[in-house]
Amino acid sequence: MPKCWSLSTTIRNPERNVPFLRVLQEFEGEVFTEEIQAAFFKRLIQTKNYKPMGLPSDITTKFEEPEEFTDEELEQILGLVHYENSQYDNQEQIYAFRGRTAVGNLNKMGMALAREAIGTVTITPLGREILSGSPNYENIFLRYCLKWQLPNPAESGYKGFNINPFIATLHVINKVNELWSNEGYKPVGVNKEEFALFIPILTHYNDIEKTTENIISFRKTVRSLNANDARVFIDNYFREIVIKVFELDKDDEYNITKKINNLYDYGDSAIRYFRQTNLLYYRGAGRYIDLSPTRAVEIQKILNTYDGSAKHFENIHNYLEYMADINQPVLPWEDLESLEKVYNNLLDTAINLQNLIEQNYKGQSLHKFSLVRAKYKSPNEFNTEINQLRTIIKILNTDYMILQERNLSNMPNYIQELNTLANRRRTVSGQDPLNLEYYIAQTLIALDDALEIMPNYSVADDNMPTFTASGDKPDIECYYDDFNMISEVTLLKGRNQWYAEGQPVMRHLRDFEDKNLDKDNYCLFIAPIIHRDTLNTFWMGIKLGYEGKKQKIIPLAINQYVTILQKVIELNNNCNLRIKQNNIKDLLDKLHNESEKHMDSTKWIQTFDNIIENWSNQISIN
Repeated sequence: MPKCWSLSTTIRNPERNVPFLRVLQEFEGEVFTEEIQAAFFKRLIQTKNYKPMGLPSDITTKFEEPEEFTDEELEQILGLVHYENSQYDNQEQIYAFRGRTAVGNLNKMGMALAREAIGTVTITPLGREILSGSPNYENIFLRYCLKWQLPNPAESGYKGFNINPFIATLHVINKVNELWSNEGYKPVGVNKEEFALFIPILTHYNDIEKTTENIISFRKTVRSLNANDARVFIDNYFREIVIKVFELDKDDEYNITKKINNLYDYGDSAIRYFRQTNLLYYRGAGRYIDLSPTRAVEIQKILNTYDGSAKHFENIHNYLEYMADINQPVLPWEDLESLEKVYNNLLDTAINLQNLIEQNYKGQSLHKFSLVRAKYKSPNEFNTEINQLRTIIKILNTDYMILQERNLSNMPNYIQELNTLANRRRTVSGQDPLNLEYYIAQTLIALDDALEIMPNYSVADDNMPTFTASGDKPDIECYYDDFNMISEVTLLKGRNQWYAEGQPVMRHLRDFEDKNLDKDNYCLFIAPIIHRDTLNTFWMGIKLGYEGKKQKIIPLAINQYVTILQKVIELNNNCNLRIKQNNIKDLLDKLHNESEKHMDSTKWIQTFDNIIENWSNQISIN
């Protein structure tokens, strides 16, 4: 019997739902029997969307190749992996169990119907929108989080639960902020430790008030202690909670540790999903989760409309139909009065942000918008203006970030993060590709006096990324006075780097060039290492051209890019020389022009380290 709730930890990163769903689509029309469940799990391995643990290095290396495993290779992998499960006595049954686990979140979110008891595997209209390539993830995750509840007819074992976890979380954070404010402090939401400790074990909406009080009491105690004593208190508190909630023996160290780790995992997974709604955002350098101020009207309507309890459904069919309906539930702010409040809140936010930039960086504003309050008469008019204001706020947030980053104070931290990503043997979480895009974007922002650095990843209201850039756009677009540039980044190292990046990068650059004909255009490609197949694909575009025109693509290993960043810091700190955009163009030209001296692509990139060193020395001399 579950004692807490959790969103998927099998697919902890929400973006991984898509490849899992795409594999499941292959089985559409089949009854989801044990045989099909096992086949689904095997296909996840064969398509390299699931990597078993404990494989030898020669097999794990093949996971970096673009091609699927052959049937023979799959059998070899399965022969090397032995799963244990106390409920089943043969591997096929265990594969089926793992297939059911892997599909669980797709069922839970209403993307698919894959349950033996209800008929054949079906990809729902919601699932088809997600597979379409251009889904509105914010809308999808918002409506999912507003609907998912425990108990529900599709998930067994939740007797005694009565909760919508997302709505209950909004209530808890709102009440914590109220109580914390009453104590005389600035409201900050809840920190990640508080979230992991108290939110997943909240199983009944009637306990929202008590949970809120427990968080405040816990926080006050932690803040009253020095750092070492606070750590001991937190560890002991977690220990006491899991012993009580999960009814463990106080000497059962193995299960106590396991359950504590589970709570951290459940909290982390819930935060990832809940942030996709854009109603929650990070603050305090990502340490706290709080209610988004630009969504205050929407959040208040939710709090006024829903108390966090679960709805009643007559049967599983009604529930699954409800979950799969992308238009359900009706959002409580979709009326003229509420839309006007949303519009006014966003307009005030944009005005205040624009004034803040002008106040702190007089005359340095990168954009200036005419922000005038207007009257609208229809929901469509309001929604058009609301979407426009959200775009303006994103631009202004990026501008503010650019101006803040130019003092280079955060650059050493970004360099450390990039080095960690470059040297990691395997991704710790599905967030690593998104983190790479973020840190490259931040360093490009800090690098020089660019007109605009525009990452194409989706961002929440905290200006932190939620999804990587879509496949039809460059990862990052950079605009300067005399040139423009795109940056494409990847953590792939094997031949799958060439498969995923070769042609798409050249296509993105050509599309970018066609839109910006008045200036030189470059592509800065950054990866842990540059695979020879990727390099030689770019070499063709550099030497012979892509769609009739030669391209300026600069492939750099992350460590080479980091060297450039370190040179920028050294020039600033030691020589009082701040790199400008013309210096960056000079470096790009030196790296690209060197290609004209070589017929061998590998000889070309071997010159990069010396070119970067000489570029830096020349600036310091001049």
